[in-house]
Amino acid sequence: MNLRHLLGIAAALGMAGSLALFVPAASAQAPDVAKAPEGQIAVHYFRPDGDYASWGVHLWESFEKVKDGKVVGSKDKSDMPLGGISWSAPMMPTGKDGFGIYWFVKVSEFRNGKINYIIHKNDIKEQCGKDIAWFVETQGQEVFVNSGDCNTYFKAEDAINARKK
Repeated sequence: MNLRHLLGIAAALGMAGSLALFVPAASAQAPDVAKAPEGQIAVHYFRPDGDYASWGVHLWESFEKVKDGKVVGSKDKSDMPLGGISWSAPMMPTGKDGFGIYWFVKVSEFRNGKINYIIHKNDIKEQCGKDIAWFVETQGQEVFVNSGDCNTYFKAEDAINARKK
């Protein structure tokens, strides 16, 4: 059915001014999301207010034994923040895209494949104040986080759809 046909139907029904009722809405286009370069992981973060000032990510390596994306043994030594990162000096964003801000980090920084992180601004933590981890081998190279949401998403579309609920 073309626009001319729809206009004819609307006119016949006396609803020419209400044509929008008949035209299907265009589907929302997904935002451009920066893809993690080969050999790197990405943490993507969205704030509805768009205020990303002073938000950083704390990343650390843990030394549990990991196999097939699961912890299978205790730690050989204590957790250690990645070089140049401390609680008072988190990693600042690598960039900003259509999703929000993001951080790229070499996956080799996490020798057991378990990525540990906390997105925070001073002592305000995202994701319900929890330490978060994911496993590259079974869950992929990227995570998507919405401010105020306790969940971690592995696809941008899932994180975006969760905002609408």
